[in-house]
Amino acid sequence: MVQTLMFVRLFIVLLSFAWLIPVRAQTPERPLILPLQGEPGPNTWLFGQTYGNTIGAFNRADEWYSAGQGLHFGIDLSAPCGTPIVAVADGEVMFVDDFGFGSRPHNLLIRHSDLGYVSLYGHLQNRAPVTPGQFVTQGEVVGYSGDPDETCDSRPHLHYELRSLNYQTTYNPILVMDAPWDALASIGRFDTGLFQQDLMDARRWMMLDDQPDVTFGGRRLNAYTVTLPLPGGQRPPSNPPVTQDLPPLTENTPVTLKRIGYDGCCWDYVWHPTQTDALYVSDGVAGQMATVFHWSAAQGQPVSDLGTAPRPVWSPDGSHEVRWGPNGVTIRRLSDGVEWMTPVPGNGNLPAISPDNTRLLWLQRSGESVPGAEAPTVNLFISAITGENVQQTPLEPGTNAVWLDNERLLLTRSQNALTTIEISNVATGERITLGSWYRMRGLSIAPGGERVMFYLTNQADPARSGVYVLETKQGALPVMLPWFGGWRWRDSHTVYYMPFEPDAPSERLVYYDVVDGTTFDLTDPAQHPFIAMNGDWHISADGRWMAFHNAADRNLWLLGIGE
Repeated sequence: MVQTLMFVRLFIVLLSFAWLIPVRAQTPERPLILPLQGEPGPNTWLFGQTYGNTIGAFNRADEWYSAGQGLHFGIDLSAPCGTPIVAVADGEVMFVDDFGFGSRPHNLLIRHSDLGYVSLYGHLQNRAPVTPGQFVTQGEVVGYSGDPDETCDSRPHLHYELRSLNYQTTYNPILVMDAPWDALASIGRFDTGLFQQDLMDARRWMMLDDQPDVTFGGRRLNAYTVTLPLPGGQRPPSNPPVTQDLPPLTENTPVTLKRIGYDGCCWDYVWHPTQTDALYVSDGVAGQMATVFHWSAAQGQPVSDLGTAPRPVWSPDGSHEVRWGPNGVTIRRLSDGVEWMTPVPGNGNLPAISPDNTRLLWLQRSGESVPGAEAPTVNLFISAITGENVQQTPLEPGTNAVWLDNERLLLTRSQNALTTIEISNVATGERITLGSWYRMRGLSIAPGGERVMFYLTNQADPARSGVYVLETKQGALPVMLPWFGGWRWRDSHTVYYMPFEPDAPSERLVYYDVVDGTTFDLTDPAQHPFIAMNGDWHISADGRWMAFHNAADRNLWLLGIGE
């Protein structure tokens, strides 16, 4: 099977660099079109889950993906019920609603004999308007997307599989389907990241186009024992960065772009929460436990190693580490090396430390939250950082809790596509509701917790679909922003974002102040051409560095802002 995903074109830049940027062009190597036509966006469709070794498949391997070797053996495209589905290539309809193939409530299989594939379209809204034996042509409407839970509110999407002619093997559609996949992955996906990393083979199956074929009934491929992200039962609630207000940028802020990685390197990388030059990566070769390396952004190279992976879970200011061990959870204060055990229940998550390092927060759930199923019960535990004075509070089923600042928690709960946001003060017991929003995604907290951002899709009024900022105080109303794309907080009131422009030959990094609306491009595609692989990029604590893998060469790069 041809492994080439992307062709390249040559850019001549002002700095006399020669760069390679992937270009879409339907070819014999990529003969399939997308099953959803029309421009992607918040009112049409977005890339939900990719094929292969995904985080979601790893965490639900035994529930949903046991027959498919623990991997997600198709691609998911989020779309409202009733979105037209088209034939990805010419073919013959083989089966309509044959539930031996799963993917209820309705499915469709089309055989592309000349190409050697069968397409499976799953979770259709109603029975496909075609019949077995009928010949369909590429681009012809063959059905309409639906929802596996048959609510059109729970998780409406198209599940698409590319199978062998004998139906027993699935292939990665991304290798042969014409689409700008890395750019599509920049917003819309179901998880915060794409792939689950095996720390005993840290470079394997971490890209959109290097995923393995799946043989139904074969052994599980991702039965990892040491892995990142941490499995669901060991993952702490996410912490907001500490309060930070940086000097504003100007339109003439210099930007540099440099490669720091080497071939195959460093698919897990994260900035230290406060050490502004420190980038931590987990890397290793097959058969050996990965090592955690400390890289200097200024030097562009590793300066030390921290020992074997996984990397630490830090407190918001990086002054404490939280680790899960055979005897329970240990917290270590880095200033003097003192460590202690905490009373976290054995089946609960790792605790999250409050921004002022005085309290612990952890959640105990009765089970995993599975779309379409009854939400698990949740108990919230708060204690002193030493583990003393534990207080337990039952929360509504399905509620999630994270620190917002030193005393406030942000509570979120989703039901029937309606997400409610509340704030609970652990010191006073006061609890307020900020509001409820339909089809909310991508919720992120600004440093210091003064505001949050999220985006809404497929609103009744299409003009209301987009990105919003909301202050975390009683009576605040969300403000819609004049752009759509993926973002990262720079400080308490400014963000960097990349406009969602999948067909553009290069991405752009834009500065935006959510308070006064100041905005300008930081990068010029003619001088700084890049595409962030897997839609993944990270900003350093001082906003001066952006780390990402460049689709030009698949290496780790740094964008220096003000450098």
